[in-house]
Amino acid sequence: TDGGLDLAAASGQIEFRYAVGADQFSGIAKLRAARRLWARVTEVCGAAQPQQQHAVTSRAMMTRRDPWVNLLRTTIACFAAGTGGASAITVLPFDDAIGASDAFARRIARNTQALLLDESNLGRVADPGGGSWYVETLTDQLAQQAWAWFQEIERAGGIEAALASGLVADRVGATWDARLKNLARRKDPLTGVSEFPDI
Repeated sequence: TDGGLDLAAASGQIEFRYAVGADQFSGIAKLRAARRLWARVTEVCGAAQPQQQHAVTSRAMMTRRDPWVNLLRTTIACFAAGTGGASAITVLPFDDAIGASDAFARRIARNTQALLLDESNLGRVADPGGGSWYVETLTDQLAQQAWAWFQEIERAGGIEAALASGLVADRVGATWDARLKNLARRKDPLTGVSEFPDI
């Protein structure tokens, strides 16, 4: 708005980029909850705008040990992103964790989206996850927890102050530590790594 745009025009030019992993339902609910939060923010500001979402299959879920398993992961993540209502989706090539991808891997990544659109008709349904008790409940829970986190950041003086104080880094670090412990104990299995590895 400092550049001369009104709030509606300015907020309409923002694209949010989200990583979507192989946890299908969490990915669907994450995108739906994010849209709900953005709708609330823009509504309160007096310039209701839909959130433009660009989903990217998560690099954190990719494995070097058995890259072929990444085909499953990226397909699930792409499906979740489409079902969750992303405006745009980027599927990383299955060999992305190894280094520069070859033409075959890039082609498969591109075709994953095309196949899901054509075979699953994801683009023909307005809200494929809507009405599912599990998806709706998970969306509500994520939205409520995210809103509480936003309020905590605001109480800390805003995002700049929260970043400077380490509040955000501490929270992200604690989440990552819990994830690593769950992986180490096989509470969260990783196909091709901790489960069914290709010896």
